[in-house]
Amino acid sequence: MTDELARLAARVERDPFFLGWALRIYAESEGLDETGLAARLGCPASQLPRVKLCRCPSPSPPAFQADIAAIAGRFGLRADVLAEIVRHAEALDALRRAGRVGGLWAARGLIQPDWPGPAAARPASPTGSEPAEGSEESGGASPSESDRAPDSAAAPDQPEETDR
Repeated sequence: MTDELARLAARVERDPFFLGWALRIYAESEGLDETGLAARLGCPASQLPRVKLCRCPSPSPPAFQADIAAIAGRFGLRADVLAEIVRHAEALDALRRAGRVGGLWAARGLIQPDWPGPAAARPASPTGSEPAEGSEESGGASPSESDRAPDSAAAPDQPEETDR
């Protein structure tokens, strides 16, 4: 029966209805295996399949706390850690859906972010293989002086003061 539970728990890890989904996202983001995840939760690894088959806690604050307390109490888990894991997974999923997970990779230096500032302020590519903006290889031209933000502190619609 343990093998069947483990297989079922592995299948539900892709379904956000189940707690296994949040546990998988968290474990992947932290580089944890089953043993490490179980240790973080404060339970034996053999108990993880049953934990993964629980319904994911409700996102609303009062119900969330009640759901966390019920799951933690049933399996003897650390409630504070379980709550942190679920919120961590929800945040990563929200970033993924918003298309921003690439920024997390960029923060680790693995990909070049879509930097909003001028080319001179952009960090160098980690591989050094990307063409610089404005080069013939990039297919674009350097921003002209008129495209750049003014250096003066004057508002754009007010004339600059001159010495009289």
